[in-house]
Amino acid sequence: MYKQRHPVRFSTLLTIILLILAACGGAAVPATSPPPPATEAVVAAEDPTAEPEVAEDPTAEPEVAEDPTPEAPRGDTPDIGASGEGSFDTTGVYVADLGFRPDYDGFSFPNYGGEPDIVNLTANDVWRMFGDQACAYIDAENCTLTPAGDQWMESVNSSMNGGHCEGMAVLSNLFYTKKLSLTDYGVESTADFQIEGNELLQREIAYWFTTQATQPARQGIVQQTPSGVVNTLLNAFAAGPDGSETYAVGFYKRDMSGGHAVTPYAVEDRGDGIYWIMIYDNNYPGAARAIEVDTNNDTWLYSGSTNPAEPADDYEGDAGTFTLELAAIEPRLGMQECPFCDDSGTGGATNPNRGTRIAQTTTTTDSIAYNQVILEGNGDLLITDLEGRSFGFKDGVFVNEIPGARSNTNKFGVDVWNVDHEPVYYLPTDIDFTIEIDGTRLTEPTTSTVTFIGPGYVLEVSDIFLEPGQVDVLDIAPDGSLLSYRTTSAETPVMLVGIETDAADYLFVVQGYEMEEGEALNLSLNTTEGWLSLDSIDNAAPALYSLYMVKYDDNTEQIFGTDEIALEPDDVVYVDYLLWPGNGQPMALDVDYGGDGSVDETLQIDDVTDELVEEEN
Repeated sequence: MYKQRHPVRFSTLLTIILLILAACGGAAVPATSPPPPATEAVVAAEDPTAEPEVAEDPTAEPEVAEDPTPEAPRGDTPDIGASGEGSFDTTGVYVADLGFRPDYDGFSFPNYGGEPDIVNLTANDVWRMFGDQACAYIDAENCTLTPAGDQWMESVNSSMNGGHCEGMAVLSNLFYTKKLSLTDYGVESTADFQIEGNELLQREIAYWFTTQATQPARQGIVQQTPSGVVNTLLNAFAAGPDGSETYAVGFYKRDMSGGHAVTPYAVEDRGDGIYWIMIYDNNYPGAARAIEVDTNNDTWLYSGSTNPAEPADDYEGDAGTFTLELAAIEPRLGMQECPFCDDSGTGGATNPNRGTRIAQTTTTTDSIAYNQVILEGNGDLLITDLEGRSFGFKDGVFVNEIPGARSNTNKFGVDVWNVDHEPVYYLPTDIDFTIEIDGTRLTEPTTSTVTFIGPGYVLEVSDIFLEPGQVDVLDIAPDGSLLSYRTTSAETPVMLVGIETDAADYLFVVQGYEMEEGEALNLSLNTTEGWLSLDSIDNAAPALYSLYMVKYDDNTEQIFGTDEIALEPDDVVYVDYLLWPGNGQPMALDVDYGGDGSVDETLQIDDVTDELVEEEN
């Protein structure tokens, strides 16, 4: 048998940028004059990119409660949240008041990060969010995600190690406005919840956290001047909890780092053009906190310490920074557009009998498809397109020179003042680029992972050991067909490629060889002919690799595993995955000795495992 194959070389990459923000509102008619008129709101229509558990219906949204949970008696008393530790000295008399109070309608536990006993998104939660298209197959009432969907979920869950503020801000509002029923959870107030051992609540918080990164949820992000934010909240609070829109509030440092999300519930007129936006800050359970807006100068200020005058802990901005934002909650309630699905943006489960959702409609907001790049761990990313334009951190300064590219800083907020979070990058799928993984600003060695997710595919390099000053290069094709990693020091990376096809979905994992300085490891995927190529062309020493492949068809998954793929320098191996018969059967490998494009030998490699080795977090 003679075959001619030409592996494509690697000079492409993809990445995209979004901004993620938060918002909420609704209540009493203002008793005094509002601040000066706001500038016109800018609604960000940027593209990207849980329910209470119901055993027989994983994708159904929680039904709107018909029997509302009783409200706490409030009357005209001062803000009872003011008794909480870290409270501001509010008068409790507001010009606009939704009626929400932090010590009753907020959670009694503080914002939390990646504790080992916390459960975040599960596959069924992702199914609920995006519908059947997120699943490689559905067995009974459980979804097995596509390879890209599984990696997307893992990346989102990893991001919650920095905190769950967005989920807590949104969910507390949903309970107060009775779009979700507290009685479904067996409590009378949000403050009654305990987080320890409460998987149902943990998953629900994770679900609403995730909507800061999805469409059409992001369509509801409103960028205004600080005075404009006050005016919008005055109008929303005047409509009360039953108004057409409520918000969460997001805020950032001037460089869009250090994001945090809170729940606004009232506006207090402090006199002389100064207004306090009263908020439930999930880092301060039970406390009445405030964002100060000076409508004379159109500036805002928030202090995260118990002493509002402490300058070291200040967040602030002005009319030109757009670092104080509102994110509408209503667009989060329906089916979201799938950022990793091959037919992303269609929305909606195909089975009409999956229960009643809060809202059923989904609107595609943008015809542009994006790839997203996510860094887990320390270091900086710098993306460069074929014209030399940069996107990411260049000499320690964030830049974006690529048209159409966007980024977002997720809101975490356990330590509101920790700004060392790499944003998520988004790039249109027609842009070629390379990625530098830059350790210049590191002070100690670190291990990082770079994940690349696009419509129907995922690529990932993990276990990247990065020394201070080290710069490695990742080269990716915009369609997910090529992955090349080159290091400047000794590495043992794990490389992953996942694809979604009409016939079946596939996940490939390659690992094992310790790379030396200047060496590269290359993967190329041809879905038309059904082969994956692996080579270490230009490397100096022989290499031994492990290969795992998972095949997902309509109702099963089958796993091939081997640790016996040996490569001499310049050799190329082709994995003929379409010819694999199934579990326990050998895999055909075509070997091109010397990498001249012709297959010299076909080997049958035994399947030695039916289990995929999971990476350690």
